[in-house]
Amino acid sequence: MSFKFLNIDLSQLEFESCLGSGCYGGSVCLYRNRKDKRNRRIVVKSIPYNSPEYAYETVTKEHTILSQVNHPRILRYFGFFQTSDSWNMITEFAERGNLAEFLHRRKQQGAFLTQRVVMAKYRDMAEALQYLHQRKVIHRDLKPGNVLIDADNRLKLADFGIAKICTNVSLDEEMNMTIVGTPLFMAPEVASGKRYDYKSDVWPLGVIFYELCMLEHPFVERFLEGEESMERKKFSSPQIDCAAHGFSRDMQTLCEMMIQVEPNQRWTLEKILKDECVVGLMEREM
Repeated sequence: MSFKFLNIDLSQLEFESCLGSGCYGGSVCLYRNRKDKRNRRIVVKSIPYNSPEYAYETVTKEHTILSQVNHPRILRYFGFFQTSDSWNMITEFAERGNLAEFLHRRKQQGAFLTQRVVMAKYRDMAEALQYLHQRKVIHRDLKPGNVLIDADNRLKLADFGIAKICTNVSLDEEMNMTIVGTPLFMAPEVASGKRYDYKSDVWPLGVIFYELCMLEHPFVERFLEGEESMERKKFSSPQIDCAAHGFSRDMQTLCEMMIQVEPNQRWTLEKILKDECVVGLMEREM
């Protein structure tokens, strides 16, 4: 192996630990770069060549997207290399795990977040997502497990294996109908097989925002009751207990901008981040 990318010499990588099993029989491992004076570690995700065809498509999709984006709130991609039996992607290491683990710990401790912390984390995700949408990418699997936390407690979006790269056609032609993602965070129009666009990412962002505020999923009970039960119940935006947690009422307003069943009532990220009340929340976070 002689492939080098961004000054990473594979011969200088020292195995440290296995972080877990990857999809399709692969692995996710942590390495230390012996030549890095800052002693930073990197992650190598390996996918065997004998994986199913859709596995290869997922890997190439993630490679294509990550190699074309550059944003501080998106997991940094260093490149790939091939061995005799696997395809390997190299990314930065997010030292503090993912947002799902963070939320679980906080819930177990009953340790609610302050408005400032909620908005700081929301801002990280929203700005990364807006960057993707401006570059015609729909993430399609936004959830706490795919949001990583770095050493500075900043968030980074990851896992672009089922993301959608849109083309330069009209919006109506660009609408998608493929049902992909994680059910608990899937926008209603995606789950029902209807056409969807960039706003399908805004719904899960809203769900995560609610979780940051309340340390629980807004619709888990409805989800467990089944789709038919959900359809029978009239939808209403989940309510954040702003008074109990010392939040501004604008936090509820922000939640309602994102969690709307009808896409035409759900705001775009561009519009949300320009709204006066959201700008005010952001300024208080700084």
